[in-house]
Amino acid sequence: MTGISLVFFAMGAIVLWGGLVTTLGITIYNEKKESV
Repeated sequence: MTGISLVFFAMGAIVLWGGLVTTLGITIYNEKKESV
């Protein structure tokens, strides 16, 4: 059970950080596109 819960925790963390990085990337990309 520990291994399965660890995998789920890792997947949740990756999804969480992935969403955060994607949001940041889109925000920076839009700001750069507007400033040009």
